[in-house]
Amino acid sequence: MLEGSLVKLPIMSKCESADERVGVIHVHTKASDGSGTVAEVMAAAEKANLSFIAITDHNVAMTPSDLAEDPPDLPIISGVEVGTTAGHFLALGIPPSWVQPKTKDDRELLAAARAVGAFRILAHPFHPHTPWTDWKTSDFDGMEIWNEDAAWRQNDFFDILDALLLYGENDQLALVRLASTPNENFAKWDELLQQRPVAGICAADTHARLRLGPVDWRFPGYVASLKVAREHVLLPPDAGGGNPSLASAAELVDALKGGHSFCGLDSLYPSDGFSFRVSDGNASGGPGDFVPWTGAARLQISTPSGVALPLIKVFRDGREITEEQTRTIDEPITGPGRYRTEVFLRQPGLTGWRRWTLWVFTNPVYVTAQ
Repeated sequence: MLEGSLVKLPIMSKCESADERVGVIHVHTKASDGSGTVAEVMAAAEKANLSFIAITDHNVAMTPSDLAEDPPDLPIISGVEVGTTAGHFLALGIPPSWVQPKTKDDRELLAAARAVGAFRILAHPFHPHTPWTDWKTSDFDGMEIWNEDAAWRQNDFFDILDALLLYGENDQLALVRLASTPNENFAKWDELLQQRPVAGICAADTHARLRLGPVDWRFPGYVASLKVAREHVLLPPDAGGGNPSLASAAELVDALKGGHSFCGLDSLYPSDGFSFRVSDGNASGGPGDFVPWTGAARLQISTPSGVALPLIKVFRDGREITEEQTRTIDEPITGPGRYRTEVFLRQPGLTGWRRWTLWVFTNPVYVTAQ
């Protein structure tokens, strides 16, 4: 409790990068098993300084009146979390009032969502209770690498109890303490990337509801949860009619589907402005981009000013090639491959034991052979 009052995590403000939108994916309302209305979720999103939010209730699409709750600078991405015999998937950009087919077959439902143009993301694929089991299908577009709800639920009872006690004094520190690196998810993602591009997403899976015995607790609350795992979408200059800060929900979904984003656990430190690129004399690309290999290129990473010294890991085709404590990297690469990065910060406070904690991960830059 004392540490909760002593440790001060950074205050998050609106992202000021012109081409970067910060939002949260996978949020539930009273339409399924969340505790709040759409209006309450939107109020929380404004308090958390988001610039988009994806609401994904279980097996029920949003209505046109629900979507009318969003202002131009905080669009709602219409979504649904579809339950199947093989697990759950998110369908983002789903038409309002979409009628879900009356089947639980995962392949039929994935095909139905594809038919209406949805971006389909496997949800919490290694959840202890509802994992994804049909890895023989390739009819999906992305997968959740980080799922906030699944991450904290995998802690033991005493860790969750400690977090509940700390939460009243310092809700962000309580949730940061429960964070862990989803190594199984990363390994599966790298395996899938050997075959084709698959967008990696971080998701809050916010319910603002935890049942302990006969009592429902609003843990973690909407505002607190919406400050933790946030997707940073990188938009082209022509988005939003030349103003990316006004990009539509459809433009955001297209960018996410293309892998033009990175995940930041922004409660540790706001990752706005984080940069990961591969450049040569003729071309430069960030997450989700394809850069042709011309015989020489450099990989460049820069972290936001003010951040503590991070640990940066770089991966090529799923294998770690660099591990360094530094704020910037500018080094040559040796050939084509899928390049991505994971960046870690130490846990703050005495009881964090200076544990390295996942802070940022990016979608790959694809350096392709001619």
